[in-house]
Amino acid sequence: MRTIATRMTARSMAVRGIAWGWLAVTAATAPAGEATLYRDTWGVPHVYADTEAAGYYALGYAQAEDRLEDIYLAIREATGQMAEVRGARALENDYLMRLFHNDTIHAKYLDTAPPHVQDAIRGFAAGIRAYVAEHPDEAAEVKLEIADWHPLAVGRAMILRRPIGTMMGDLRNSPEPVKPAMGSNQWAVSPARSADGRAILLSDPHLTWEGLAVLYESRLHAGAMHTCGYSLVGTPMMAIGHNERTGWALTTGGPDTSDVYRIEIRNDPRLEYRYDGVWKPIKEGEFTFRVKDADPVRATFRYTHLGPVISGLDLEKGVAYVGASPYTEQVGLYDQFYQMGLARDVHEVNAALAKHQYNEQNVMSADCDGNIAYVRNGATPVRPDGFDYRRPLDGTTSATAWKELHPQHELVTITNPPQGYMQNCNISPVNMMVDSPLRPENYPPYVFNATWDQNNPRGRRTIELLHNDASVTEEEAKSYALDVHDRLARIWQAELRRCTETDPAWNADEETRKAVEVILAWDGEYLPESRGAALLKFWRLACGEKLDLAPLHNEGRLDDAVRQEARGLFRATIDRMKERYGTWDIPWGEAHVVGRGGRFFPAPGADFDKGHKEANFSETLMDVRSAEDPTKPGRFVANSGSMAVILMFFGPDGVESFTCTPWGQSAHPDSPHYVDQAEKLYSKREMKNTWWDKKALLEHVESEKTFRWPAE
Repeated sequence: MRTIATRMTARSMAVRGIAWGWLAVTAATAPAGEATLYRDTWGVPHVYADTEAAGYYALGYAQAEDRLEDIYLAIREATGQMAEVRGARALENDYLMRLFHNDTIHAKYLDTAPPHVQDAIRGFAAGIRAYVAEHPDEAAEVKLEIADWHPLAVGRAMILRRPIGTMMGDLRNSPEPVKPAMGSNQWAVSPARSADGRAILLSDPHLTWEGLAVLYESRLHAGAMHTCGYSLVGTPMMAIGHNERTGWALTTGGPDTSDVYRIEIRNDPRLEYRYDGVWKPIKEGEFTFRVKDADPVRATFRYTHLGPVISGLDLEKGVAYVGASPYTEQVGLYDQFYQMGLARDVHEVNAALAKHQYNEQNVMSADCDGNIAYVRNGATPVRPDGFDYRRPLDGTTSATAWKELHPQHELVTITNPPQGYMQNCNISPVNMMVDSPLRPENYPPYVFNATWDQNNPRGRRTIELLHNDASVTEEEAKSYALDVHDRLARIWQAELRRCTETDPAWNADEETRKAVEVILAWDGEYLPESRGAALLKFWRLACGEKLDLAPLHNEGRLDDAVRQEARGLFRATIDRMKERYGTWDIPWGEAHVVGRGGRFFPAPGADFDKGHKEANFSETLMDVRSAEDPTKPGRFVANSGSMAVILMFFGPDGVESFTCTPWGQSAHPDSPHYVDQAEKLYSKREMKNTWWDKKALLEHVESEKTFRWPAE
């Protein structure tokens, strides 16, 4: 049995023969196909295959070749096995994943799933195992056996984050949901407002660069499936990107899909809850968790017909709390993404989304027919009137029970807005465009559900750019995607100018005067070479920590007494920077860097705040968050924000796209693609062509492997 055509040692052939012999037994019944795995000069995999199963096999192999440790960790997090390698701090998430059946629900589903789901998922998992068979000792500390259903669990684990987060917010009796840690940018431009008549779509997720949210870039041409973009590590699902005719972009936000019920309980003699006057048994059992450097931990689980119990039991008061979500039992996520991958236009994308397998998200799409579309997506229950669904509901009566799910046309949606553009950078639909027709009064509050996401600097900046550009060129679109302008720069520069004008003696100090001049000369762009930007940031952070900045937002200026304190903090910031850097006059990219493994490069962009949010929160469209390096104080290393940028152009001749990631394709420090994009693209605010067309790809091929799957 020979299933890969490449140079192999006798030992690797022997290992692979044994492993693949077993894999062949567990494969789906798909016909054998050949797949070629090309890697371009950025290390990005491009798979061309006769069949979808063979293509996903090659994709699984490629992903393992680049990110095997990340795959293992993603599976552990998804199936409640992370505490085994990370210790007790992982127990809470492990418990939740098991409570929501993520370790058990997929194996049974996969056996009865549609053939195209089985072929893809089993092929992908087999490709991972094939690589593991060649490299059995890689990532040994976190290794586990790869089951066919694991990719499904990883995808659903990411989906569960939002509904679980909503439930926990309700459980805290919070009238306003807590803002998720993750944000993103998306915008679309119609052909009428693009210079070359193509529809334009941007997707720019702002996620952590490590952990479950890590995305993996690839291109796949397998059977009828043709996709380009990013998937979660550990899954083959193309989360954001495009096919041959249409594309989709995602940002956090959406309807309220989940609730918490307050139930009445008793333990007489068994644990029960009362519903519509009838006492019903609570199903109980026990999870056992293996914990690194500790004894196993046992935890009780409890279920009602409304959902799992997500709180402790107060038997004295006879109260417990239950989480309810349509996502509790859903398993069709991959099938929905599969249909999106085959969609020919935005209408078919929305038809796939109408399966309601994907969690609460703003989903924007565009196609080669020139359409642009938006839906505030989510499996949203139809609720009875008269209740506050942001707080725990009465779970003793069917009067608060859900009726059904809202069909998609009842959600917040629009196709081809007359403005010719739209954006949703984690903002309310009412702020997606100037004179937006999407108004909250037209929807139930839990459907519109704009609470934490009313507006933000990124949304305002995107409107500013798109509304004032009636003919967006390709280069302008790229510059907007990677924009690093600070909308608050002018406000703080004006306040600094007032500091000098109202106290000439303060400005008489030569060093202070020079520092003020440099800041006032700054153009508000967080570029690596920008002077004055770092000093202004550190001064603003000091002011936010010590001063009341509300007047700066409300009246456009600080109070006189507060301004005097701000002067002192400015001088202290100069002195602090001289201690750290030897001078206050450093370029932005000397203090702010991007990279890993000891290789760092000047970073553009910013995301910081302190104190009053409206007066002192700056985040650029190219969102780059950083944390101070504990090994080198004063160096701030980018660790989250823009991490899987894809800019797509849709015209009569097909799709052209460009991408950028902050590090590189490979997680191996000895790979040439470990930080090459950090150095050559991210640091310089540039994007790479995806070489979606095979002819273009073949001019930039770095390596090539061929596979057959299932093995004959």
